[in-house]
Amino acid sequence: MQTTWWTTAMAEARPEEMPILAHTRQELAGLLADERAPRRWIGLAVMSDPALALRVLQRANAVKHRHFRVELSSLEDAAQMLGTQTLARMAGEADLAEDVLPPERLAAYRRGSGRALLGALLALDWAELDRDRFPTEVSLAALLNNLGELFLLAHGDARIKRYLELVDSARVYPNEAEYVALGESLEDLGLGLATQWGLPEMVRESMRTRNARHTRTLCVMLATQVASHACSGWRHPSQPADLRLAARLLDLDISTLVDRINGVLGEFNRRALDYGLSPLAALSGETEGEDLDGSRLPRFCLAPRQDDYQVASLALQSERTLDREVVIKILLRGLHRGLGLNRVVFAAYDPEAGVLTAEHLVGTDFEPGFNRFRLALDQSGLFGRLREAPFELWLNDENRAELLARVPSPVKDLTGVDGFFARSLWVGGHPIGLVYADRRAANCALDARGYQGFLRLIAEAESALETLRQPGRGSTGDRP
Repeated sequence: MQTTWWTTAMAEARPEEMPILAHTRQELAGLLADERAPRRWIGLAVMSDPALALRVLQRANAVKHRHFRVELSSLEDAAQMLGTQTLARMAGEADLAEDVLPPERLAAYRRGSGRALLGALLALDWAELDRDRFPTEVSLAALLNNLGELFLLAHGDARIKRYLELVDSARVYPNEAEYVALGESLEDLGLGLATQWGLPEMVRESMRTRNARHTRTLCVMLATQVASHACSGWRHPSQPADLRLAARLLDLDISTLVDRINGVLGEFNRRALDYGLSPLAALSGETEGEDLDGSRLPRFCLAPRQDDYQVASLALQSERTLDREVVIKILLRGLHRGLGLNRVVFAAYDPEAGVLTAEHLVGTDFEPGFNRFRLALDQSGLFGRLREAPFELWLNDENRAELLARVPSPVKDLTGVDGFFARSLWVGGHPIGLVYADRRAANCALDARGYQGFLRLIAEAESALETLRQPGRGSTGDRP
């Protein structure tokens, strides 16, 4: 269901399209000429450039070697396997960004590469603090986490320029900038490229928002987020929530986390000029209390797209064999793009544990806390009806006084809204989950037409899942 330009860009994508930076070639050449240079220094030099790291990893994993029986996910190991001569040749033969990119695109590409390195350094520090067995694996995943953005900059697509302008100047959420400027998710592009190019599993899995429930991948996501906040001057509305989540992840108080972040910033700032960046400002220890909730910031009210809604509806009604995951993905894409709902979540119901867990999400790529959502139904207020009978709800002005107090506190704290759509999903006479959607900002109101479209598309998804229960049409069992 992806757009034609997106599919074409991915089909023709080659790692060689991503040029390396001139300072990388120079630094690496100096290290390779020194026989006493520690292997770690060489790995760090490769890590300083996402494009070179990508090439080294792909080349190393494409070579069968008796000493490496599993995929390589460490730049040190990959560099050692390839050898100094191969590394020197790869760096020498690669296009230089300074030679092949026009000035404006070069500046954005260098900044994006620098932001990627900062994310990698943060992830490395946090993984080591958490005593991760393979901290360089976590760091590498953070380095390549914005692969989709860097590829489009190198590829020369004008859409990425508009996306960056929106994120940098209008301070909108990246998801909304993607919706307006790209029409697709950079996460999906990055994941597609990482899969297509055979990048390590940790790199790929850190690009799936649903994996925020896992400690290592959440570390990658948060390091990427904090690096972005640092590069934008510590002023994004999602910053406090990200810092709180990082502090909980690392079992630190906020002031200690701030000190560690600033320590990594000091290390990065010694190289900031290599990426066309002025030294980044330190994070204030008082940030936690600042009013950064974004209530006064401009927001996009996403425009419904009837053609996307119709495509989703027809796909759900088609006779072709689908599986459960495809049905849910089509549903969520139709609700997000077709109805302009900013955040859409399918939370799967586990009847044995009595718990709802976020399983598929759209519009929450840059909200790791949202992607970790888990709710026990014995404490779920309104949503407790899920087990009793099918239900649907539009929390709005008419019923808010009566119902808002019954919305579970974890849901209110997480979403920050007082209006949303919700509907249970029942298949084979049993609940399998809950679909939730909102428009994130109060000034982007939900309406009756959107609600009816929401209910209709979910009903079609239920019918498609019921069809899968028929013999020979797909996997059935307890999870249709």
